[in-house]
Amino acid sequence: MVIAMKKLVWIAALAAATSAGAEDAYVYPFDDMRVGETVRTPFPTVLYLHKKCDLPLVGADHMRFYAAYHGAWDTGCWVRNLRGDAVIVVPKMPTRTIPLDALARADVQKDGTMTIKAMPARGR
Repeated sequence: MVIAMKKLVWIAALAAATSAGAEDAYVYPFDDMRVGETVRTPFPTVLYLHKKCDLPLVGADHMRFYAAYHGAWDTGCWVRNLRGDAVIVVPKMPTRTIPLDALARADVQKDGTMTIKAMPARGR
């Protein structure tokens, strides 16, 4: 019984250490993406769920961080509207909207890899 408890504590510590650097996020889906796989895309689009918006905007305390790479990094903020879409604000660019149910969910690591947790509810 003591050995089993020690194993459980060790497994829990290992799981916590593995996911400690990961950030829960919506990510733009791409071909061959599968739930449970850890992948890297050269052109990530990430809408973080818990990382705070750092732009000086009215209502920024209700927004979260957004980052996308399309040859250069675009960073900004996003918020969920009443229809369940993500409204994305990036300085010096037009505001755009993406349906959240068209995005996948993932744990995004600091090194850019992402472990896919759920595929989009629509469009795939």
